[in-house]
Amino acid sequence: MKQLPIFLSLILLSVLFKSCSKDDGNTLSGEGFLRCKLNGELKEFNNFVNANDPPQEETVHFVVVGGFEKENINKSPSFGIMLVSEENIIEGTYSVAGESSPELDGQYCMQVYDGETHTGTECFIGGRSSGTYFTLNITSMDGWGVKGTFSGLLRDVDDNLLEVTEGEFAAAYNQ
Repeated sequence: MKQLPIFLSLILLSVLFKSCSKDDGNTLSGEGFLRCKLNGELKEFNNFVNANDPPQEETVHFVVVGGFEKENINKSPSFGIMLVSEENIIEGTYSVAGESSPELDGQYCMQVYDGETHTGTECFIGGRSSGTYFTLNITSMDGWGVKGTFSGLLRDVDDNLLEVTEGEFAAAYNQ
């Protein structure tokens, strides 16, 4: 179970870094946004907001959305959402509370530094882990990307809790 946060982090970061590595002059497009309240404090993850690659078939099996709080992604907190399903993902509400199905997780990560030396990453993850929950409401899925709202209760490895409320996003597909 302790490997799950590392696996989820790697998937989310690979999607986000793929978007960040593009040199199309539109990396910080104002079209996308991702924001929520974390324990009542508004946080905006509006840098490098993106979703997964556009679906290549009619059945959509996964939706990944993420963004960074600051332009310097090496030091920036990030927020990501991952939904995976054997069934077709459509507009609607998906929820999970400490169970394995659906495969839905929210994740808030912070980079930890000692001066200029990166010493680790601290993540709060919720949805499928015990004592947590996550709800994702997909309000739109089209050729541009994905839009929706979200909320949940996330937990870190030390059992600290982080409440996510009033989450909303609009994320273009990687192109």
